[in-house]
Amino acid sequence: MLNVIKKRINRWKFKYSIGKLKNTEFCIIANNCLGSRIYQILGRQYNTPFVGLLVPPPCFAKLVADFESYMVKELTFSKESKYPNHPNARRSNKPCPIGQLGDIELQFIHYSSEDEAAKKWNQRKSRIDYTKLHYILVIGNIDEPEVIDTYTQSNTQNKVCFHIQKDLEFPSGVYIPPKKGRIGNLYSQYHRLVGHFDFAQWILRSNQSKDGK
Repeated sequence: MLNVIKKRINRWKFKYSIGKLKNTEFCIIANNCLGSRIYQILGRQYNTPFVGLLVPPPCFAKLVADFESYMVKELTFSKESKYPNHPNARRSNKPCPIGQLGDIELQFIHYSSEDEAAKKWNQRKSRIDYTKLHYILVIGNIDEPEVIDTYTQSNTQNKVCFHIQKDLEFPSGVYIPPKKGRIGNLYSQYHRLVGHFDFAQWILRSNQSKDGK
């Protein structure tokens, strides 16, 4: 019972904090659905194409290091993923569409077809504000230190990386206590972020810094 109450309180705290962004412009680039949760709480139109899809951490780290160069590339599709366990589309027993931006793979897990994925991608891509970018990487395993190196060592600003290795410290890294040994679904379990990271504070501070305040 106490856990249920704590969960409800933390969900309220998370939403209350996000509400502080009501009049703040931002553009979130995330490797999973976590970023879209912020838009949904605010009832805001997506100004990012990184919605309803997964970007494997090695690809996401590389994308962030040279973001604008990759975003001018045309979205194409491949029949097979270069990663094992090609995910199915949500609520389907069929593999999801696999998009490509050059050598970057995009797994469109919430889309039923390549046509639907391409249409939404291009619509939302046209709304990107390149002056308000914020990057979110959620990584479940720390088996590939080169991923973290690529992500943290690039000159890109406004980055955060959520992970589950308690003794690991690196710039932009935020430890999230695991659930059953895994990082879990932070989109649906966003209450677990309370006390570890404040999105509103992060975005507001970065915007103030850019404005010279």
